[in-house]
Amino acid sequence: VLFQVYVEREKGRVVLYTTSLGIVRETFTNCMKMKQMLWTNMVKYEEADLFRDTELQTELRDRTDSEVVTLPQLFVDGQHIGGVDTVERLNESGELRRILEPYQCKDACVVCTYCGGFQRLLCPVCHGSKRSVHRNEFTVEFVALKCAKCDVFGMIRCPHC
Repeated sequence: VLFQVYVEREKGRVVLYTTSLGIVRETFTNCMKMKQMLWTNMVKYEEADLFRDTELQTELRDRTDSEVVTLPQLFVDGQHIGGVDTVERLNESGELRRILEPYQCKDACVVCTYCGGFQRLLCPVCHGSKRSVHRNEFTVEFVALKCAKCDVFGMIRCPHC
């Protein structure tokens, strides 16, 4: 049932689970290698950065049915393709091009002018402070509430990507 939810949600999309945290060099290098393979195949993909969103860690464990998951992981149409080694083998055999052919587009190599290709923007509501701008009208003091529009870093997904 959970698998079917992801298939429906990601129909017609390529999703890459990755990390922007560069402390573990091998993981970061593998993530960059996977992005390069997608870029070379002219595929526009959605990046799910596990460093930015901790809920994605649980989601990825559920999707791969594994407690220990290595990054990056590629999903096409909700189907798990694999990690960097699997995708690299598919790329070398030409199978990856066949899988990704329906998702190729000329715009994949163009960097978004709004976000610079980062797929995230500063929240226009709280301006990155992660606090609601609405005052509590019931008390004299200002009560800061969490902004409902952005993530824990004060960012939103780029609406133009």
